[in-house]
Amino acid sequence: MPCTNCVSRNKESACHYETGTPLAKPNRKDSSHSGNDRSPESIESIPIKNADFGYSSNSVSTLGILRKIEGEGELLPGMNENFDGGNFGMRERYKTLVRLLPARTYVEKLADIYFRDINWQYFSIDEPVFRSLMEQWYSVPFNVLTTSGPQALDPMLRAFPALMFQVLASSLLYLPEGTEEMFESLKYTNNMTFEDLAFDYSESGVSILSLLGKRQMSIITVLAGWVRAAFLKYTGMVTEAWHQVGTSIRDAQEIGLHRDQMDPQPSPEDSTEEALEKMWMAQSRRRVWMTLLGWDLHTGAVLGRPTSVDYRLVNRTPPVDSIIPKDRRKSPIIQRGENDPPTPLTRVMWSWEVMKPLREILDLEKEGPFPKDFSKVEKIHKELLDLQARTPPPFRLENPDTRFDNLPECQWLPFVRPTLPQLLSFNIMALHRPYVFTRATSRYEALKASIDMLEAQKLYYSILKPQQHKTFTLFFGTFDAIIMIASIYILFPKEHPELLPTVRQHFEWAIERFETMAIRNRLAKAALGVLHAIYIRFKKAVGFGFTTKSIGEIGGSSTTGCGLSGGSSDMQTPNSLSEPNSQNQSNPSTIPTTTERGGSVSSGTGLTPASGTDNNMFANADWSFPTDFDFSSIMPMYPLGDIAYNDLTAIPGGEGPSTTWTETFPGTAGVGSGLSTNIPTGSVGEEQPSTWQFGGEFGNDTLWNILNQFPTY
Repeated sequence: MPCTNCVSRNKESACHYETGTPLAKPNRKDSSHSGNDRSPESIESIPIKNADFGYSSNSVSTLGILRKIEGEGELLPGMNENFDGGNFGMRERYKTLVRLLPARTYVEKLADIYFRDINWQYFSIDEPVFRSLMEQWYSVPFNVLTTSGPQALDPMLRAFPALMFQVLASSLLYLPEGTEEMFESLKYTNNMTFEDLAFDYSESGVSILSLLGKRQMSIITVLAGWVRAAFLKYTGMVTEAWHQVGTSIRDAQEIGLHRDQMDPQPSPEDSTEEALEKMWMAQSRRRVWMTLLGWDLHTGAVLGRPTSVDYRLVNRTPPVDSIIPKDRRKSPIIQRGENDPPTPLTRVMWSWEVMKPLREILDLEKEGPFPKDFSKVEKIHKELLDLQARTPPPFRLENPDTRFDNLPECQWLPFVRPTLPQLLSFNIMALHRPYVFTRATSRYEALKASIDMLEAQKLYYSILKPQQHKTFTLFFGTFDAIIMIASIYILFPKEHPELLPTVRQHFEWAIERFETMAIRNRLAKAALGVLHAIYIRFKKAVGFGFTTKSIGEIGGSSTTGCGLSGGSSDMQTPNSLSEPNSQNQSNPSTIPTTTERGGSVSSGTGLTPASGTDNNMFANADWSFPTDFDFSSIMPMYPLGDIAYNDLTAIPGGEGPSTTWTETFPGTAGVGSGLSTNIPTGSVGEEQPSTWQFGGEFGNDTLWNILNQFPTY
């Protein structure tokens, strides 16, 4: 049948159909320069399949589904066929950066330090995998980097130098005593320190990751970023560390670490060794993701910053608590038994269990100082106490299981016992943190948890070597606890007077530790002035006399991790503290002990009574709040976040602070009732403290603004 076109032209007899696809006629004007007039062969040669159009290479994305339909299968995690490493500039830059690695002898020695002294803390890097990649890296022929560049390397191997740089940088900060001379030749100037060299190495690792970009990532890329975050936190760069953790989480999501279906799965065609290798790789991916989630949660709770992951949507299978073999291709995954020695993975998994309640705590904190239902606070508090009771025996601070302490692979156990209870105590403090200014029971629980943290810090500090004073845990556990205790006693000095000797002793110990740590720890150096300034106010608020019983008389400082020690069996439960009462609180028997921490938290709000001349809470009758002050207007405290983000500092000297309450503070209505300057002075012959004021970019509704209203002379 002729076509319509031929019928209209009376050419029916000449009409016939051809097989194949009709071709467009060439443009007579400029067929050679037209980009729209291409033959079918030229159209098919366009590498459309190599374009990702901005999609992730994950199988769950639109691009991944199209690839499955086309039968291409899945790329290995991190593999991207569009990677162009053959570019001359990129190749030369990559080669220049890897040349900065020290000789292999130094790399191996520093790697030994890392895996002996550092890696057990989070256990994200598999040492056998690291050693295997190192062997592969040093087996790469030189002409491969010269002619082909990083494109010729496996995705994991091409990012491996970045991980090596970060490992070397961290190890240089942990050099054991007596080994410094061994690495002196790595310095390239006379006045260079190992910390300077460490920063150089770390920045070189960052440069490699930046050069490789985000389209050829592997789990090694994620690990390099995470070790960088740990390095930044260890050196006191908390803000930068928090941002790096967020970047590492995004990189991990890009390669599918947050999804079970993206884990390598053994196939029927795999040999036994290949199947075991894939199973162990899946375990590594789960472990790295769990570590990143733990850092995200804890950092957000400490700094008062939002988390990077919505934990309500997280449904990831946890790793198996098993012993990591030296050769993963020959060992199956076997669950560790109760009588088997604990491993660093055991510690990491328990730490994750301890930190998981922070998800609910952070959600509850959003409701402010008056949550709709205080039973949520009670429920989480009880869960934390149950979690504390379930602490594995080798990790307990009180009556621990020490059977494995002498094993070479368990040399890290004594360092874990003070730090894990501290995490639990921090959770309790964080739970009650929004309510310490409005609820007496929460003040009591926060006070107990803070003293627990300080006791754990004292023990932890005693077993550390001077070169380990940079440890972040050693700083935050002390600073946050001290600020919490001081704020409670400064604003409510008539509560818990029997604990003042213990509190004052821990306060002085903390200042001594920070003075020693300030040589190596920049955070301790920055916070030392803040501790001095708040200690002056603490002593002014409670009075210099401390007429209560001595530490020995009330039971002494706790060494069991419970913090508050007491021997009276007739002490009341926290429910009795729903209202602070200066009459009954002068008697130690009215204060609950830590042996009764299993009791439920009072569900009543226990609001702090209005202060003023008729109901003055302070040790001196002339030192009082305005009559209309609203304690609920004070923002929750994030001391470390204030140092990291708001440049919190304390400056001595000056003519003294203003003693009139500012009208801009939201807790007052502008009434001009100020603080009297008739403050109790020290004992005869005691040196008078100078004036200290808190400075920084903090708001009028913060604790620091209130403390600046208190005279320090």
